[in-house]
Amino acid sequence: MATEAERWEQLQTLFHLVAETPEADRERVLAAACADPDLRRQVMEIFIAGEVEYVADAEPAPALMGKIGPYTLLRLLGSGGIGSVYLAERAVGRATLRSAIKVLGPHAAGPSFVERFMRQQKILASLDHPNITHMTDAGITETGQPYLVMEYVEGELLDAYCDTRKLGIPERLQLFLHVCDAVAHAHRNLVVHLDLKPSNILVTADGTVKLLDFGASRLIQQDSLLASTVMATPAYASPEQLRDNPLATPLTTASDVYSLGVILFELLAGRRPGGKSSMAVMLERAILEQESERLHKAVTAQAAELRGVPEAKLRQLLQGDLETIVAKCMSPRPGNRYSSLDALAVDIQRYLNGWPVLARPQTTLYLVGKFVRRRQRSVAGVCIFIGLLIASLAYGGWRQEQAVLEGQRALRMQTFLYRLLYLANSNYTGKPTFTVPDFLELGVKLLPDYIKDPADLRKAQMSLAESMYENNDLEGAERVFTQVIANAKAAGDYDTEAESEATAGDTAYLLGKTELGLQLTTHALELSRMRGISPSAKVWSKVYYASNRERLGFRSDENLEMLQSAAKEAQADHALPPHEVGDVLYSLGWDLKMRERYAESETVYRQALQIYLKDAEAKCDQSAVYGELAAVTDRSGNPQASLPLYSKAFEGLKACEGAESRGALEQQDRMAGALVELGRAQEALPMIEGVMPPWRKIAGSSPDLAEPLNVLARAYLAVGQYEEAEKTAAELFAVQNGRVSSTDSRIGGGQLLWARALAGERQYPAALRHAEIAAKMLADGSTSESKQMDSQARQEILDLQKKLR
Repeated sequence: MATEAERWEQLQTLFHLVAETPEADRERVLAAACADPDLRRQVMEIFIAGEVEYVADAEPAPALMGKIGPYTLLRLLGSGGIGSVYLAERAVGRATLRSAIKVLGPHAAGPSFVERFMRQQKILASLDHPNITHMTDAGITETGQPYLVMEYVEGELLDAYCDTRKLGIPERLQLFLHVCDAVAHAHRNLVVHLDLKPSNILVTADGTVKLLDFGASRLIQQDSLLASTVMATPAYASPEQLRDNPLATPLTTASDVYSLGVILFELLAGRRPGGKSSMAVMLERAILEQESERLHKAVTAQAAELRGVPEAKLRQLLQGDLETIVAKCMSPRPGNRYSSLDALAVDIQRYLNGWPVLARPQTTLYLVGKFVRRRQRSVAGVCIFIGLLIASLAYGGWRQEQAVLEGQRALRMQTFLYRLLYLANSNYTGKPTFTVPDFLELGVKLLPDYIKDPADLRKAQMSLAESMYENNDLEGAERVFTQVIANAKAAGDYDTEAESEATAGDTAYLLGKTELGLQLTTHALELSRMRGISPSAKVWSKVYYASNRERLGFRSDENLEMLQSAAKEAQADHALPPHEVGDVLYSLGWDLKMRERYAESETVYRQALQIYLKDAEAKCDQSAVYGELAAVTDRSGNPQASLPLYSKAFEGLKACEGAESRGALEQQDRMAGALVELGRAQEALPMIEGVMPPWRKIAGSSPDLAEPLNVLARAYLAVGQYEEAEKTAAELFAVQNGRVSSTDSRIGGGQLLWARALAGERQYPAALRHAEIAAKMLADGSTSESKQMDSQARQEILDLQKKLR
């Protein structure tokens, strides 16, 4: 009788035979090669489990063109053992939405495959995570084939995305952390994926990771074990999945940890452990509990080139901590792997931070070595100090030398500023006028010629980038911040890295790059908790992390506590300059306003205003606070009293920033909203229409465009321009969908506006659908505004139901 390893050697051979045989001949060729019907069945099940392979520019499938329900099929995205995936579109009002439709093939309509297909529908419907493809619909075609409608993801496979961009090890690990987060979300919802592989992970052009295909996944029962055989891709399956006796080793979330270990191995080293024909060898090692292949030994010259480092350097990077992390994931015994994906993510983040990873024994030598590598500058400083003590006789000479160096540094700065001012003229620049952004851009170019100390250069560049940010040159600020962050990271300058990443994260949010903004602000917050970080970096890391999560609807008590803590730190012991203290208070006041704690918000805003009023140069900041006090007055139920405050804020911001600055535009759209509330929509409409072109130029398609779009839709509704209101509501949904928390009342409010516009056009069935969506999203609202909108949505539903009768 064949041993288990020998049986899987046969399975591996047969698997490759099936993969290389045309579909029409597979059954015949397999029967001729293998007399064992159970083994043939197992080969086909595992092969079919590979399911859909996405192909670029695939030709349409002639059998399924036309429509499925309300969806028009555009082209075939890919096909596999049990079905096909099509790109489709559906008209929703005036908007056209694209989706991916997965259709079970007629030849695979047996009970087991249908059950698996429907299980995937239930599982996808239960998962709501930005890195997991959303299921939006499901049904059965006229020919009886089940189908799922999913979010259409346009991207590259994870490994291809990394290779085409030659991403380094840190960047690959950051992407892998998003994969871990998605799978961990599934685990927290009692779902194990059981078929994780690079072809089930896509990355979009903006770097967003999307996890696909829960076709092999299972719900964990109350005993947290799965004891049923599942179909999985052999190269990435855990040993307990591949064994032919699942009752002996039940399946748990540890199976997904193993598969992620294989993916991480391939992502770092460039190939899977064991190479292409490793299945039987790997299984035999798993059975005998031998050590798996060493990560650094799998490296090739081609892999090193695709990771932007020499081969020897890549081997060095993959030894030690990363090798330990991968080996722990791929332990043959499930109990020896990471207990959860959160634990795996923590170790990867600790590696990225330069901290000891928990998978390794915490020996004194290891901990000291990590400390020295992480704190090279601090350790070097201690050594210099000791050296100075020993060389105390030379102290006077050293002080003299330092004085000379400081003098040289001051002279270089003086020369830089002189040169900068000298070149800021039309003869040099070719421009008749020289704006502040032009001045800052020139400064960035000249800095390296005059500031030679790397630390001084980073600080100066960061200051110029922050000035660009303050002057709304967001693209320029982002470019300089990226350079500063890279240099600070290479030098181990955590303070500059933290402060730059905090402001760069806010810049990314303002540019509509939500995922990048979250990544930067999260890492800045982690760095800010290290010793030796300046008060400014600590405070702003908290402010930008918390305020942007609040702005995107991910509200939590932790965010508010973080902003309150930042305000307290900013005010204590003069940790920050006065104007920065005012800025921190401004952020806290905004958050309290969004939570409808208006009295507290007004108190904080007035504290900020008192600080700004002491600074004659803070005219813009003063005007911005007047605008926020107007908003608090407006939302407190007195829009009439808010109008003069809005006007004062607009005039001030127009004078110091320009009529088309973000701040000035914001005051105008809020003023228009107050006018609509007062029944003066005819007066408000030209005002809000006039600010939309510059708003679109500044905000693009980011969520920052949502507030003016909301006011515009309300104005159109108030004057009876329902078709324009419908288009605006559809655009409002588009700029928020996938970027703002799906539970945020602003999305529900937008759906309610959409329903009213459709009702005005007498499209009652469509209006009812949007009203029902609005009521569902607003049902659990915690603020009085969301509760009021929920009540309005429910009344809208009743009115529409009457009209439909």
